[in-house]
Amino acid sequence: MRAQGYLPQSIPQRTPHVAPPVDAIHTPILAAMQRPSEALSPVRIQQPTLIATFSYDAEKRLCLDDRSKRWYRDPPTNANHGNGTGKAADLNYGFESFEDQPHIPDPLDSVLYTLMRRSMLPTAPPPVAGPNLIPSEALEMEVLRANVITWRGILTKLCTAWSCHVQAPPMFREGFELNVMMLGDTLIMEEVPPTVEERTALSNKSKSMKQRRATYFGYSFESYCTLDTSHPIDPEKVTEFSASPAGWGADVNTNQQWCHIVKTRLGDSRLILGGEVDCVKTEKANEKGKESVLELKTSMVPRNEQDQMMLQVKMLRMYMQSFLLGVESIVIGFRDPKGTLVTHEQYRTTDLPRMVRNKPGQWNANDNLAFGSCIIQWLRQSIGRDMERWSYLVSDQLKLKEQNHGRYPWRVHRTTTSFLGHLPLPCVEDAEVDYPIYRVSFQPPFQELTLRYIPPVELQLDGRRANRCGIVPSEFYRWATTPMEDIH
Repeated sequence: MRAQGYLPQSIPQRTPHVAPPVDAIHTPILAAMQRPSEALSPVRIQQPTLIATFSYDAEKRLCLDDRSKRWYRDPPTNANHGNGTGKAADLNYGFESFEDQPHIPDPLDSVLYTLMRRSMLPTAPPPVAGPNLIPSEALEMEVLRANVITWRGILTKLCTAWSCHVQAPPMFREGFELNVMMLGDTLIMEEVPPTVEERTALSNKSKSMKQRRATYFGYSFESYCTLDTSHPIDPEKVTEFSASPAGWGADVNTNQQWCHIVKTRLGDSRLILGGEVDCVKTEKANEKGKESVLELKTSMVPRNEQDQMMLQVKMLRMYMQSFLLGVESIVIGFRDPKGTLVTHEQYRTTDLPRMVRNKPGQWNANDNLAFGSCIIQWLRQSIGRDMERWSYLVSDQLKLKEQNHGRYPWRVHRTTTSFLGHLPLPCVEDAEVDYPIYRVSFQPPFQELTLRYIPPVELQLDGRRANRCGIVPSEFYRWATTPMEDIH
């Protein structure tokens, strides 16, 4: 019979009923990376390849299918005379019933579960008409040998950090804090979730009416631009039997999302990224009905040079969010101050860097991508060294205990040929109690990134540590590792 897991006494046990003061558990900085004073050399980036999709339904439940996929259609604007109805979209429609939820970053569970399940199932038809998905048997190895698995939004934060400095426009001056773990050679990253106390405070904190309305305008624009069917609908016939305005697709439900998972490469790092996509557009000129993926954004109609500059600045995040996930085009809906949709424009994602060149709000895509790659390399090296030290320390302690408690059920990452894949890992039960998690921070005055180890007692403050090894579900840890005795 296999021995049960046990932990050396030197590894701290969790006490979930007691929340110690944060100051009492703050750990020292493990490593720091200075922001370069000059731009870095450009790095290679591979065209993202779609490897899996999933949906969230109206209750935010994970569904391993494409039920939340939506199709694009032109929205009614002043410029196109409401698509023949004579009425432009009023982005205020439905605002009274809109419930704006506080931002609580999602864990990476949906991406990890989708990758696990997809690798076990027969190869499915492509969710976006065009190239086929990679075979299921190949997907498993792509996941196990990835250097980074994270959300597209997190990689966007890393890449746009180059443009984040004290002299930058205010919307660029946003830092970040991420939780990072290393499993084998793979960095797994998530945005730091709020503690239980912080989550309560967020739910009680209300935005101003102006902020809520601005947020809603974006969701409303998506509704006017999308349908849950690829077949066009006559807007006049819809309004004939509906109380909704012409062109309205569906009431806003922020839970429903259709998400893509892609593989790509940035510099020397293999990446797997997950992120929401808004819709697809069927290319009628293509005989096979190829679909292209679109990102939908809203912005105020530029009224002066200052507005033009702010739009140019906003385009950096638009570009990164779309480019990193393989989204080919961005549709921007331009509205007036009252929320009436004036016009809309479609841009090729790859054209945005050229559009802002030598403009007041200019930015350089290559500089930002190179800095993102540099951060990833620094994290891989810094965390890799500390993980190797931790693994040897824990294994030495456990080997001593084997003399009294019997054979320990060691595990090892399934890619044993990788740098850290050959190192012994604790069994699932012990990894749930303590597996190294690190926090990378980039805060004002934005001169350096810092990395520190986060003890389990600090992690538990967010209230979502149950059935987790580090920041991943225990089921994924079990899937990505194997009993060491099985590899001999």
